[in-house]
Amino acid sequence: MKINSVKIGVATKNGACFLTSDEERSHWDASTPFLVGESVNRIIMDREGELFAATLTEGVFKSADGGKSWNPSSRGLNVRKVWTLENDPHEAGTIYAGTQYGHLFRTTDSGNSWEEVVGLHKAPQRDKWGVDWGYGTTGLTIHTVKLDPAKKGRIYIIASGTGAYRSDDAGETWDLIKNGINGACPIGADENPYSRPGSTPDERLEEHLDQVHSCFHKLALSSNPGTIFQQNHCGVYLSRDYGNLWKDISPDRKTRFGFPVDIVENRNSNAFVIPVPLNEEICKEHNVCIRGQLSVYRTGDFGETWEKLEKGLPSGVHTNVLRDAFSHGSLASPGVYFGTTTGEVYGSTDLGETWNLLAKGLGRIQGITAFVA
Repeated sequence: MKINSVKIGVATKNGACFLTSDEERSHWDASTPFLVGESVNRIIMDREGELFAATLTEGVFKSADGGKSWNPSSRGLNVRKVWTLENDPHEAGTIYAGTQYGHLFRTTDSGNSWEEVVGLHKAPQRDKWGVDWGYGTTGLTIHTVKLDPAKKGRIYIIASGTGAYRSDDAGETWDLIKNGINGACPIGADENPYSRPGSTPDERLEEHLDQVHSCFHKLALSSNPGTIFQQNHCGVYLSRDYGNLWKDISPDRKTRFGFPVDIVENRNSNAFVIPVPLNEEICKEHNVCIRGQLSVYRTGDFGETWEKLEKGLPSGVHTNVLRDAFSHGSLASPGVYFGTTTGEVYGSTDLGETWNLLAKGLGRIQGITAFVA
């Protein structure tokens, strides 16, 4: 079937826009920016074709006309700094919102009203989250929400700085899923920017596992039952049992830190990550950054081997790729897309073998979402 257009939603620190192309995806046009003045973190589309935008300034906005006009959709949303939105694949009109201060909200009427998922307050170690904290750029927030399309009521979230949680009963009860992550790390004893001056390797490892190693960045669910990829502050991890146990599958000892992880599944499962060298001491503008060659890593065998993909990507960047700024399309030959904090969008139609610059000058990109229209 001929596809009339392919659309990418680009969320930025100052508004958002759409990039549109035909099925060949060789040329892209940028729309007029919308929600200008709002810090937009993510855009999603429900099964009815309505669009929702998560903003870090004024809650959720909704569009029923393809993005031409937007209206606030935050009734009952008591925390207006919204990091993420996620559709429930089992219930039409049900959407989850993760917000600042570690709160999770849900709407069952397509955003007309929201209520808090209060069961999260009883999650293991919830009393240790605190109220908020200033480390990095996020603070305490629910920045990732994933729903299992194979099981109604199964929800995964990430609470920044504390790890990942899973609920199997639509948020009534929760399990902390960190086994295999907080027990060891091959670089935990190394000197790093978070170490206390004069600390011993054993002290550094203990602090690392307790603090830095608990900072999860993103989850991606595979269609293979129970299979989840995770990118955290210190590595790439894989679980084959719904997050009960994790295995370190990082590309190598040093290629570990990153923000996004995404899975493209057509002929097999291809997971993508974008490593970010830890350059805090020279990267105050981005907190952490990529300097020099921009590269994407791909595995098609669940982390047994990795390929470094950089054909078509620039070699002289000073940028970053944030946790929500990676997405893929749904065509038979799916497009893979990511955006940078310096305003560029790159895309590939051959699973990352080659990349093309699709747009530039868009401002700090915080989220990328691929749609087929």
